[in-house]
Amino acid sequence: MHMVKVAVVIRVCLAFALFAAAMGWRSADAQDFLNEDWLLNPALSHVYMQTEKLQGVIEKHEFTAVQGTVSKDGDATVKIDLNSIETHIDLRNVRMRFLLFETFKFPFAEITTRLDKAKLRELATRNAMNYPLTLNVNMHGVTNQIQAVVSITRTSDTTVSVATVQPIVVTAESFGFAPGLAKLADAVGGIRIVPNAAITFDLVFGTGALKPELEAARASQEKSRAEQAVAAITTEGCETRLTVMTETNAIYFKTGSADLDKESEPLLNTGADIAKRCPSVKFDVEGHTDSTGTRSFNQKLSEERAKSVVDYLTAKGVAPMRIRSAGYGDTRPVAPNNSEANRAKNRRIEFKVKKE
Repeated sequence: MHMVKVAVVIRVCLAFALFAAAMGWRSADAQDFLNEDWLLNPALSHVYMQTEKLQGVIEKHEFTAVQGTVSKDGDATVKIDLNSIETHIDLRNVRMRFLLFETFKFPFAEITTRLDKAKLRELATRNAMNYPLTLNVNMHGVTNQIQAVVSITRTSDTTVSVATVQPIVVTAESFGFAPGLAKLADAVGGIRIVPNAAITFDLVFGTGALKPELEAARASQEKSRAEQAVAAITTEGCETRLTVMTETNAIYFKTGSADLDKESEPLLNTGADIAKRCPSVKFDVEGHTDSTGTRSFNQKLSEERAKSVVDYLTAKGVAPMRIRSAGYGDTRPVAPNNSEANRAKNRRIEFKVKKE
């Protein structure tokens, strides 16, 4: 009996020793876990944007090209390619890119933050925790701070997920999206769009042995995006993009002149790129003015402005035989000439694909 009791005591002590060793390993491993550089897993990470229109109609979109890193010092960066927004309707995708985000000028949103590694040590004894973040968001040429709470879950020794606990509400005004939102509403027939969006995400990061695989995945995503950026566009796709370029009303001239303002260059450069990716498509560039000034002056000005755009596009490599300029002065207004806002809508360049 004495020998049995001794054996039991030994087994109990051994069990406690193994448990203590395991906990000690887990704690040490967790420290190693915190002292690593981390890479975003693009295949398992998702960023969504939810918008509302038509009195309660909810639409959910996803950004399909996202990259991110977390350094061993706790500096975190996530970069979202705004051109990757996916609504499952090409026309809507193009309008979101051109009218709202103006990706021809601001193609990315970049989010940075600093993690407090001391607070993250809780992950040494638990698999998940809520963590408050101050996000520095650079988007559409504006930088703002946004407060958010995320759930951090350690799913393995080399994988962690970071997800929103509640949607992050971004207002149109805070990032200068109000004018673009108005253009988007005009493009869909004046339908009211709620001037804020709810952002949610579930980001998966990996480290250690996963890093070569994640580096390769990131390189593959970049290669795929680069190939998409130069891929041929169908005639229908080309017409959609040129039509939406018209809706941006973002081609500017000096007052009373046909001289292009430099602010027009990002959109025109994008337009030249689009045109070269559908080389069989022919199109007209039409100039229009408001009713200020004489009819003869406006007619001449509209013709000269359209020609300036054609000259710019041909200088960027668009074949001259594919593109023709025309001017219509103030004879085709799209709004009454009774306010500066409406007159600005009438001063425009339109792109019209020719039907064979």
